[in-house]
Amino acid sequence: MAEAGTKDKILKATFLLLLEKGYDRVLVSDIQSLLGMSRGLLYRYFKSKNELFFAACREYFYDRYFRGADYSNMTLREFLEHAKSAVLDITNLDGTEIGMLQYNTLYSALIQCQPRFNRVALEEFAKAREVIHNSIVRGEVKELPENFIGATLLAIFGRTSYITETPSNEYVKKRIIEDVDTFYSLIRRS
Repeated sequence: MAEAGTKDKILKATFLLLLEKGYDRVLVSDIQSLLGMSRGLLYRYFKSKNELFFAACREYFYDRYFRGADYSNMTLREFLEHAKSAVLDITNLDGTEIGMLQYNTLYSALIQCQPRFNRVALEEFAKAREVIHNSIVRGEVKELPENFIGATLLAIFGRTSYITETPSNEYVKKRIIEDVDTFYSLIRRS
């Protein structure tokens, strides 16, 4: 197996286990068992369990979906279209169905319990805030507080539950996309 292919396979398996079991419950032996790999081979690619978990989460929360995005020149509409596309891609991880609520719950837990991941999240939020700021300056959206726009979008994309009975994954994705479109129509300049 090619080196990059092995590393990607390890990252994917690790991320799927993190989604299934939670960040604090996954062991290196779980990953080994799932992949049929020795501990030595895993550590050939990643120096430690923490490095592996961080790399898997970084890949599947940011890099895979936003790699190469030009935030300084992107309109808010383009950013939202990109993010909506990521929602659809996230829930189908190479043929494996991922629950959007489960995905967001893991993300929320990581921000709260992993300072290193929290720093990455803040760096990524700063990029999104740059898009929001530029969209206000360029006149794309109304002059509203940037934090309001950002917090509202984060609440829409990052929801982790519903008060009513747990909806299907399709329903969650549909509501996220509809709510993003509705919010954008409310804040854009006519």
